[in-house]
Amino acid sequence: MKMWETPIYRIKSDSDPTKEFLIDVTGSAPNFAVPGTQLEKTFDIFFNGLEPSETNVLDFGAAKLRNTIYLLDKGFTVYACEFNDLFKRTKQSHDFLIRAQEYDNFKQLIFPDDFIDKEIKFNATLLINVLNIMPIQIERLCVLALCREKMVENGRLLWYTQHGAYKESDAVSKLHDGLVTGKGREYNMFYRDFSKKEIHEMLNFTGFSYNTAIKFPNAGSNQAYSFMADRKILATKCLGLTELIKSQKKTKEIERDSSVPLPIGSVVQSDKNVYQTKIPKRSVIPSQIIILEQYSKKLLDLPSGKPSAGIYHDLIFNALTSIFDKWLKNPKKEVKMDGGRKRIDITFNNKAKEGFFYDLRTRYNIPSPIIFIECKNYSEDIRNPELQQIETRLNGALGMFGMIVCRKIDNNDELLAKLKDIFHRQRKHIIILNDLDIQKIIQLKIDDQEPQIDDFLEEKLLQVISG
Repeated sequence: MKMWETPIYRIKSDSDPTKEFLIDVTGSAPNFAVPGTQLEKTFDIFFNGLEPSETNVLDFGAAKLRNTIYLLDKGFTVYACEFNDLFKRTKQSHDFLIRAQEYDNFKQLIFPDDFIDKEIKFNATLLINVLNIMPIQIERLCVLALCREKMVENGRLLWYTQHGAYKESDAVSKLHDGLVTGKGREYNMFYRDFSKKEIHEMLNFTGFSYNTAIKFPNAGSNQAYSFMADRKILATKCLGLTELIKSQKKTKEIERDSSVPLPIGSVVQSDKNVYQTKIPKRSVIPSQIIILEQYSKKLLDLPSGKPSAGIYHDLIFNALTSIFDKWLKNPKKEVKMDGGRKRIDITFNNKAKEGFFYDLRTRYNIPSPIIFIECKNYSEDIRNPELQQIETRLNGALGMFGMIVCRKIDNNDELLAKLKDIFHRQRKHIIILNDLDIQKIIQLKIDDQEPQIDDFLEEKLLQVISG
């Protein structure tokens, strides 16, 4: 089965290899005619400050177009992206499409061909109950990366999903990282409940950062987050997206497979799904990607030097945010200090209640409310200017502990001597982590060996302050 060749998935059960499920990713499209109060209030906040006549909106997974039509009425140019099958299978979908086509500001994108091929840049992207009904993890990440590829810099993305909508006891079956739903239906559906941490990891991996300036107090139990398209896509190689984007790969139109084909120009008369879509002959067993592991692999391929410094910065920021998530909060990039005269690559608020970062202030008496980190994508060893840079950032009020993350260390003894000198002169504590160190603590995090991360960092600190 090729990616996105049909909205119907044939997927083998992970608990019983003799059993498989037919899942329709368009089967959960709701019958609501309007977005509803909570979503409409979310739209008001999300689109605040954007001029409708100047805003291209991608409604990805537009389903039956209820949100598309709502935004068309507001004056936005909306590109509704959906499988064409859906509009041929239910009367409501068909009727809403006819209604949307009456707007000059409506654009239809047939998924996947139009979505991949069209050279359009979007100011805003909507992902409303989309990725949580997709059963293949790598396809979720591909959607995010392709959305990022097609967005203007600093464009906005809205993630909006139901949270806790299904329990395993109410589902048909557990399937890989989610649930099979839709008891008694001809084709089942899929549901995956994401944690806030998982959502942020996926978006960070695919070129987005969390927009802390936009909050959605009226979302109720739904998950509503705004992200900015302002980072590099770190997922292209593991997802095979480089080749996909470059070649503008097309998935050919699937021939209808039905014992009673629909006549050309016919209109579906029922609100029930009338399946005309080709069913895959072969089942798929989804493979799982560990995002943190991909950062470790990316380090192996990423060249040192200024051209790739931005990618390196994003990679380290994402990796450390995930590794230290239990202890360090409020991660920030490129933080201005001293009235904007200085800048630090990465900062965290030290909220640790145990482990290495807790011990900094309780055991070693090192002021460390803020953890300072500099990223150096250099091909040579760290030298005096780089050490002086982070040294001047450390102070008694904000913190006296910092880290430099770099690619390699050739002369460890010389560098360690310089770190010791800084400590003895000013009681400022700096440790260095290179690629091998980052890869080691990534693996410890994946293996759930966090106490060993504490031990590893403590050993680095002791090398500086002992003797």
